[in-house]
Amino acid sequence: MPRTIALVVAVVMFMGILEGTIISTALPQMARDFGVPAVDLGVGITAYLLVSAMFLPISSWIAERLGTRRVLIGAIVGFAAASLLCGASHSLPAFVAARALQAFFGSLMVPVANLVLLRVTPKRDLVQMTAISTTPALIAPVVGPPLGGFITAAAGWQFIFWVNVPLAIVGVALVWRLVPDLYADARVEFDRRGFLLVAAALAGCVLALDRLAAHPAAWAGPALLAGFAIVVGSLAVRHLRRVPTPIVPLIALRHATFRSVAFGAGFLMRLPFMGQALLLPLYFQLGFGLSPLATGLILLSQNLGDLMLKAIAGKALRRLGFRLALTAGTATMMGTFAAVVLLDPRMPLWLLCLAMLGVGAGRSIAFTAMVALAFADVEEREIGGATVLNNLANALSAALGISLASLVLNYTTGGTGGVATLADYRIAILVLAGVGMAAIPLFARLPRGAGAEVSGHLREIDIR
Repeated sequence: MPRTIALVVAVVMFMGILEGTIISTALPQMARDFGVPAVDLGVGITAYLLVSAMFLPISSWIAERLGTRRVLIGAIVGFAAASLLCGASHSLPAFVAARALQAFFGSLMVPVANLVLLRVTPKRDLVQMTAISTTPALIAPVVGPPLGGFITAAAGWQFIFWVNVPLAIVGVALVWRLVPDLYADARVEFDRRGFLLVAAALAGCVLALDRLAAHPAAWAGPALLAGFAIVVGSLAVRHLRRVPTPIVPLIALRHATFRSVAFGAGFLMRLPFMGQALLLPLYFQLGFGLSPLATGLILLSQNLGDLMLKAIAGKALRRLGFRLALTAGTATMMGTFAAVVLLDPRMPLWLLCLAMLGVGAGRSIAFTAMVALAFADVEEREIGGATVLNNLANALSAALGISLASLVLNYTTGGTGGVATLADYRIAILVLAGVGMAAIPLFARLPRGAGAEVSGHLREIDIR
């Protein structure tokens, strides 16, 4: 059963991840059609993150009351319908609205699939099942950029959204046949006040980041939004700690490993990874002057390098343990990402692809270790709340990473109307890599035996 569910989760994750990677090489073409600067397309990504963050807290509650299979099928169908609307958009506001609808269904789709997997998987099999569910999903970022570049050049950017329809048909069929309909205690009341407080805090945070990134000089408005988010967030935490059945249970935060991955070192490590989704496609297309297809092939090489090392990730974790794997892996990841600034537009395409293959390989072990460590010490009764918290952390790190990339570009160009130069993109890459470096000493402070039950690193610990 866990292996089958892991494969279904992989298909669902494929849809969600493909949506984020296939769009990357189409950003300049979309910007021209909408009549806006390319960097302004970040608002479409931010809108997706904003709505996802707002509705993630209710994903677990809805799934456990209505049934995981029923909710998952509805989410997949809604996601596909919203994708059709994205492709039919003729202006940036219409596109942002369609992306918001897509985000609502996405906020149910991937978290519910992961919730099912975590509930049916014994802890001793967690690394193996995580590898199964995430490795096939890595195919999405591998094929996404070149597929997006090819589709954009051959048929137009609209079709990159419409590929979700056949994927949705496959996903619904698999979920209907293979996913159990899990329920929880339906008598638990919905925490309306908690949901409103959490949603308002997250919305204020994401909007503050987006506005500051778009207009770096006009910092007063974003500062007020950030202050609002902090105040409401404090009220939300206080409420969640006091009520017996909070919309977002915080009990999983008692585990140091979970805190480190979700809101500590793991949060910092994810920022460059999330920011590059906006930055690298613009770097190679507008900075290097490459075509969408050539850019797609370069990004294909990066993700292929990540995928190639997944086969040895489990063995590496057993040998190194989580602490060393995360510390050394993060240093390698940030070093290789920073080295992207050394690439030159005069290099042949094959050499650029080879270099990006190494960049992708540099992040593989660290990300595998982080995903597995997140739930290593979480007990079964805490999985629902931990899943929501982890997804919220991912959404916030994505919003901050993309906003940070946009902020640096807009600051160095003097505003959204400026044209970013190759030097501007390189500065943004170095800034993101520098932020990610801050995670290294935090990972080094993890206990020697952190997550040893999951990694199988117990023997080495016993010898020492």
